Amino acid sequence: MLPKTVRLGLLATAALALFTLAVACDEEEAGEPTATPAVTPTVVITPGTPSPGVCIPQVPPEGQANMFHNPGFELGGDPWCSLHAGAVPPFEVSQDYAHSGESSALLQMRVPAEEEGHAKVFYLVQEVMPEEFPDVMSGYYRVENWTKGTPKQYLQFVVILCREQDGRECALGATNLPGEHNHQIRYPLAGISEEPFAISNAFFVFLGRDEPKQGEWVYFERNISQDFEELWGAVPEGFDKMRILFEVRYDEKQAGTTPAEADVYYDDLYMGPASENPNKP
Repeated sequence: MLPKTVRLGLLATAALALFTLAVACDEEEAGEPTATPAVTPTVVITPGTPSPGVCIPQVPPEGQANMFHNPGFELGGDPWCSLHAGAVPPFEVSQDYAHSGESSALLQMRVPAEEEGHAKVFYLVQEVMPEEFPDVMSGYYRVENWTKGTPKQYLQFVVILCREQDGRECALGATNLPGEHNHQIRYPLAGISEEPFAISNAFFVFLGRDEPKQGEWVYFERNISQDFEELWGAVPEGFDKMRILFEVRYDEKQAGTTPAEADVYYDDLYMGPASENPNKP
């Protein structure tokens, strides 16, 4: 058997390779966003706790309108996940704040002022295999301790349609949409007023363009079926799974004098028929 230090090194190298491949498959930046959406993960998750690695695709709960499992994080982290190769910490299940019940998902951004880089994403993910494409995405977010250390620091959720090709599990998207790539729509919630970069396989749909409100729960809702039909040309069909990310992130950070920090909570997340949306205020 290999020494423990060698085995740990090999595991770390494999995790980093998975992270690099996931980003390369999901985030294709180039040109203008013509009929053309970017980051995600995929691991075995220990029940009740968020685990680094590869998400296990989920069949929607039988007999329920909401296609998400554990949408309020009352059962811990499973099956939500976050790919973690040392670049960012995974999300936490927190009891500090909750929109309903006792728990929510917490993303903690802590980036020193002197750090710079192309992008850094703090996020949680659930992958869903629906029989029909859902109508609506909705939920609540809450922001605490927002310190903007770079102009392109923002919150968003992302919808990615995935289909395997040549061993790459998210190389392609829906069969009835154009392009040889996966298909995405990105939904900025707060923090930026313009598209942060050009990306060939994504559209941006802004739900908010202001700095995030702090210390209160903010509701968001969007008919994603209509958005895919209007922007991509059809309601998606023929994909293997939907990869849904909820994020706080930055892009194109330069070294400066202010750290990029935030505590971002997500709770009561819903994806399903518009008529059954439980979150409508």
